[in-house]
Amino acid sequence: MRSLVLLPILTLPFASFADDVPLESLPQAVRETIDMEKGDGVAKSADSYGWGNVTIFRVEIDLQGVPDLELQIAGNGKLIRVDRLQDEQVDNEKGDDDSE
Repeated sequence: MRSLVLLPILTLPFASFADDVPLESLPQAVRETIDMEKGDGVAKSADSYGWGNVTIFRVEIDLQGVPDLELQIAGNGKLIRVDRLQDEQVDNEKGDDDSE
């Protein structure tokens, strides 16, 4: 139990709060990764947060005006994570229909 309490305290210095970042000011490597991953989508917003001595950029990609992807990209352009937001919305809608 004690380690569960200490874990958030020990990781806090490595993670900082997210800051909004204008899309045009993203590093070139990050913009190239966005272009490769977005498909027909449009980058709508970005924020950044620190993880240790690395900056991670979280970018929302909309498809036809609806949030579709969230990309997490390191400052050097390496793709860290892709979350498909549409799938979650469809699953939530299906769950709502099942409860009726």
